[in-house]
Amino acid sequence: MTTTETPASPPPPAAPKPSGLQRMAGVLISPDETFASIAQRPSFLAPLVLIIIVWAISGVIFAQRVDFVAAARESMEERGGMSDAQMESALRITGIISKVASYAAPVFVVVILLIVAAILLLAFRMMGGEGTFPQAFSASLYAWMPQVIKGVIITIIVALKSGVTGLDIPVLVRSNPAFLVTMKEHPMLFALLTNIDLFGIWTVILFIYAFAHVAKVSKAKSAAVVITLRVIGALFGLIGPAIQSLRK
Repeated sequence: MTTTETPASPPPPAAPKPSGLQRMAGVLISPDETFASIAQRPSFLAPLVLIIIVWAISGVIFAQRVDFVAAARESMEERGGMSDAQMESALRITGIISKVASYAAPVFVVVILLIVAAILLLAFRMMGGEGTFPQAFSASLYAWMPQVIKGVIITIIVALKSGVTGLDIPVLVRSNPAFLVTMKEHPMLFALLTNIDLFGIWTVILFIYAFAHVAKVSKAKSAAVVITLRVIGALFGLIGPAIQSLRK
């Protein structure tokens, strides 16, 4: 008597890879599942293109609409010791540098995200985590989506509002309590309060989800690393305002 073997059933087809648009929406709605997918199959194009477009548009609008010279003029007048010709020359250079920096904003943002991804990956690897740079960079791009939203809002406000100066930008969106004080009178407190930002906190939370999956660590461990590095970055950002406070 012969027996016939039942042929093995073929493996189920792999789930289709979510599109970049689906992932950008997913990190805002269901970050845990979305970052698990991103860590498994990294992608770059969609978030990278969106970030470049948003910051390119904002850079052009900032260069044309924001007065970066007013604050510099006021500071120079308070310090004194410069002739009118020297002041005008310095202000002209300040204006040129500000415009160039505005137009180059997309490059700066991408470089910053490359550095952030590298630092976070190194930190997690030193703590025993896993992950590759493509995974870290892809996760960082998608975790940046709250900043993209904030960038769009600020750009719209700048385009519609007249008389915006460089000092106004951190508080154009009332997402942090820095608008309660003035940078001129309380530079340290102002800088500190800008770090207590709803979009910034949202971004930190997404980075925690992202690197929990990239490094294959618990969310508690991911939070400890991400928040520690964020605090260190904030402290470095207080150096300038601290020097400004000492000059008062």
